[in-house]
Amino acid sequence: MNKTMKYAIAAAMSAICATTAHAAEIRDTDDNHKLTFLLTGASFAVPENGWFEIGCEDMGADAINKAVSGEAIYHTARRMNLGTFYTTEELDKIDVFVIGHVHNQNVVNPQWLKDNWEDYTSIASTTDYSVAYDYVIKRYIADCEALKDNPESKYYGSPEGKPARIMLCTHWHDSRTTYNPAIRKLAEKWGFPLVKFDDKIGFSRIDAAAGEAQPSLAFAHDTETINGVKYGWHPLRGSNSYIQRRMAQIFVEEACSYLGLAVPFDYTLIPGSPLVVRGETARMLVNFRAGNYPFSVNGESVTTSPYFMEVADAQSDVAFKITAVTDADDTAASSGATSATIHIADKVIPCTYDSFVHQAEQSKGHADAQTLDLKNGDGWSRRIYVTFPLADVPAEAARIGFRLYYESVVPGKLNNENRPLDGIETLELGGNTSTYTANLTWDNHHNHVFEPVATVPLTKDMLNSHVGWDVTDFVKDKIAEGASHVTFRVSTPYQWRALSRFTSSESTTNPGKGPQMLVALHRSTGVEALPSETVFSVCVKGKRLLNPGRGNVTITAIDGRVISSSSDSEIDLGCLGSGMYAAIAGSQAVKFIIR
Repeated sequence: MNKTMKYAIAAAMSAICATTAHAAEIRDTDDNHKLTFLLTGASFAVPENGWFEIGCEDMGADAINKAVSGEAIYHTARRMNLGTFYTTEELDKIDVFVIGHVHNQNVVNPQWLKDNWEDYTSIASTTDYSVAYDYVIKRYIADCEALKDNPESKYYGSPEGKPARIMLCTHWHDSRTTYNPAIRKLAEKWGFPLVKFDDKIGFSRIDAAAGEAQPSLAFAHDTETINGVKYGWHPLRGSNSYIQRRMAQIFVEEACSYLGLAVPFDYTLIPGSPLVVRGETARMLVNFRAGNYPFSVNGESVTTSPYFMEVADAQSDVAFKITAVTDADDTAASSGATSATIHIADKVIPCTYDSFVHQAEQSKGHADAQTLDLKNGDGWSRRIYVTFPLADVPAEAARIGFRLYYESVVPGKLNNENRPLDGIETLELGGNTSTYTANLTWDNHHNHVFEPVATVPLTKDMLNSHVGWDVTDFVKDKIAEGASHVTFRVSTPYQWRALSRFTSSESTTNPGKGPQMLVALHRSTGVEALPSETVFSVCVKGKRLLNPGRGNVTITAIDGRVISSSSDSEIDLGCLGSGMYAAIAGSQAVKFIIR
């Protein structure tokens, strides 16, 4: 992706895009229209991968994913032949049709091809890949044109119907030596843009010397053998997977070039938990949008998204600073917060009730379970419920967080096969003031309305740590309304995802790590001394360090940088900026905080 990230529509598509003037005229009158991409494919394209969905999100587009694991291009052809592949409403919305069937077959053999899609009389039974590709392409173009005669279509009455835009894809790397050259010839024949995963993925089969393992194996969870060589077969899945993010970037680059789009490279800062207890590790997630891997954050190379910034043994509020974010093309991020703060809690409030509901155990309660289980999809969905008293929230509360301890994960399944879904979940938090009992079950959990509160990401990298939401505004609003308690519900919108387990208040294996509400009070300015504030005769008083013994005292920042050294009886601390420091005298130290 170039530095300006500006792209021109490919010249080879001029013939197909000849009707775009009318399309643009229609779109200008439809304020709600968003770009929409339709994807067909097999196991490399199903939503569990992530590259297509990530790419569409980066472009602000809607994603319609009709890929089916285990299928081939001729299955798509059969559905189009039956008229069941898309509805008129879907066809109206689609801006680009992406074909991602990448089996190692010759898809450009002209032997059985027909001039018109209607000439294919045996499409319902064909297994020829070249025939199926030809039928799908010609049928899609014809269906788009036919919208001009369909009164239900917004293209009704237009001169040439809907513009047919199609993108083709290579395999995710260059092992498929039959398919990859063939799809290039097909793209050239039609003038279609090609998503060249194999060229741009960052490694090649020819990189491996004789006897060495193929580089694709490092990015896959299973293998296939082609011409006697073992390659990575299915790439590691999930939107947090480097390889899926890389594929998304390649897809976005080609789509933007095709459509003349500019996608800004930016990032967001998201606390793993907005509040932590003193002495815990504070974790900030840096989540990237667009850009070209690897990234550089404050000078450190990053190949995962989100990337975690951490401060261990946090003794005071931690302000995470971003000085620079660039991508592999040395493009600076166009936006993103320069800092975000995780607060130290002044009060911890335990829950008075916690439970979950289970779709497969519809009439059973789980209020006494050791874990709080969360999942969505395949008839085994689960949701979490937690209640807190509001009387325990101090009036001077400045920030309030709700958090759970993420203790384990069970991989999800697809077609009864375990999948390493190394991706990002979205945890949706809702809240209300209803009362719940041990009788809460799947059968009755819909009886109460929840209002949305916040969302946070969840990744496997967050195992054995707290995951939290900022609930300050929600809790304060309910206190102002006179509520005595609040209940939070945690759910996830994604299907076929892993079973995530969080520690319950009844846990005997993780005591004290049940659901908590953390409160940070309003901060005053000045100097805060931490425990063990004297070393020999040295102590912190106000903004002065008293050193009556006149021993040598070194002042250091939390990262170990020496700020000053003095043997004065009083050392002025007023010139120090906000942060945590240490006064070192001999082998001991006084920690203190400047606010």
